[in-house]
Amino acid sequence: MTSTAHPKESIPARAETADAALRADIRRLGHQLGDTLVRQHGQPLLDTVEEVRHLAQRLRQAGSPTGVTAELTDLLAGLDGDRAIHLVRAFTVYFHLANIAEQEHRIEDLNVGGARAGNHFGQTVRSLLDSGVTAPEIGDLVNRSDFRPVFTAHPTEASRRSILNKLATIADLLKARGDARCTQIERERIDRRIDEMIEAIWQTDEIRHERPDPFDEAKFVLYYLSQTVSEALPDLFDTIAATLGDIGENMRPDHVPIRFGSWVG
Repeated sequence: MTSTAHPKESIPARAETADAALRADIRRLGHQLGDTLVRQHGQPLLDTVEEVRHLAQRLRQAGSPTGVTAELTDLLAGLDGDRAIHLVRAFTVYFHLANIAEQEHRIEDLNVGGARAGNHFGQTVRSLLDSGVTAPEIGDLVNRSDFRPVFTAHPTEASRRSILNKLATIADLLKARGDARCTQIERERIDRRIDEMIEAIWQTDEIRHERPDPFDEAKFVLYYLSQTVSEALPDLFDTIAATLGDIGENMRPDHVPIRFGSWVG
């Protein structure tokens, strides 16, 4: 909240506030994952995860990490097969959750024009103008561009659609939780729902035990086209058109700068 008696929050201060909110979300998700581990496999698994995490932190920070390396190696070598699998899965799910939180905060920054947000295409155009490239040359370059991302389905792809759908649900819940209008009761309800999603992710077999057939691969590509690409492209084209308009140029209405290819099948 601002008033006429105080200046607007500076960009560095806003970035610091956003970073603190992101860290709080990741920390809370980590605690919720820890609760899931205890419910599913008992306190010893969480203790092992925490011990490995602390040793890894010490390893990164240590000036001469030989002793820490040996300690971590001995700990990992002493795990049986099931405990090792659970340990790897715990860190995998944690990084899934951390990535989702970071992506959600990045989207929020873009929506509100936060410190880390920005029109990267516009910044590139300004850099080209500053370096002596003329506006007509930039317009011609854009109208001749042909960017072709290619979808492929690697046989070892581990992120199954069921996992991706659950992570997308968590992203929506984080967005709702971060709304300033959200009450404490609503946040508690959201946290319970996130608990359910984390537990469902933990109970979902993430690794494919059979090589996907071309039909499975096609469904995987369609997931990204419908969930990600279809949302991003209109905004991208609007940004390109608006930026070119700012320098007196236009993108030809019949020009499609991005075309998708596929190696699926």
